[in-house]
Amino acid sequence: MAAPALKAARSWSYLAPGVTGAVWRVLGPIQVRWSRYSPEFRDPIVDKEHYRKPVSELTKEEKYDLELRKTQLIKAAPATKTSSVFADPVISKFTNMMMKGGNKILARSLMNQTLEAVKRKQFEKYHAASAEEQAAIERNPYTIFHQALKNCEPVIGLIPILRGGHFYQVPVPLSDRRRRFLAMKWMITECRKNKHRRTLMPEKLSQELLEAFHNKGPVIKRKHDMHKMAEANRALAHYRWW
Repeated sequence: MAAPALKAARSWSYLAPGVTGAVWRVLGPIQVRWSRYSPEFRDPIVDKEHYRKPVSELTKEEKYDLELRKTQLIKAAPATKTSSVFADPVISKFTNMMMKGGNKILARSLMNQTLEAVKRKQFEKYHAASAEEQAAIERNPYTIFHQALKNCEPVIGLIPILRGGHFYQVPVPLSDRRRRFLAMKWMITECRKNKHRRTLMPEKLSQELLEAFHNKGPVIKRKHDMHKMAEANRALAHYRWW
C-alpha cells in the first residue's frame, strides 16, 4: 500500500526541503498489512474428518501431500479452531453466551459440570428402571444437549414493523442461526432469572436440558407462546412487503 506512495515521494526531489520533509513525515509511518509467516508456510488443516480417514483410503495425491507436509513449514492454528474429537461448535457457542465478564474458564467449568450432572441423572434413572425401560433411556449428555436445544428452537418469530405511526408485531420465518440463538438465550435466561438463586447453575441448567429433551418445561412453553402469538398476528404478515 505505502510502496507506490514512497516511490512517488522520492521523485519529488524538486520540491522545497520543508515540503519534502512534511511529505516524508506523513507517508513514513504508514503501516502495511503483513503476516508473521513467510510465503513458504502452509495453512494448517483443522478438519477432524481429515485425520480420521485411514491411510489405506487416501488417494495418490492425498498421500503425496501427506508426505510433503512432513518436511514443510505449517502455520500455527488459530486459537478458535481445533481438531480435537471432543470439540463441539454448538457447545462452544453456548459456553460463550453463558460467560460473564470474560471469565471463560468458569464458563467451561460450569458447562462440564452441567454435562456431568445430566449424565449422572440419566444413569441413576437407567439403573432404577426395568430391563424394558432401559433401552429407551438416553445416557449420552451431548445427544441430550443437542436434542434439547433443537426442541427449544422456534420456527416463526415476530418483528416490529412501523406502519401508519404504529408498530405491529409481524410474524416472519426465522433462520437457523436465529433459531439456535433464541433457544440458547431462553435457556440461559430461564436458569439465571426464573430459578432460585441458591441453586447452582449446573443443577439448574441440567434440569432445564432434561425437561426440554422431553418437550417439557418453561422454555418449551415460551416457544409455544411465540408460535401462538405469530398465529394470532398472521393477518399482519403482508406488512413484511408493503
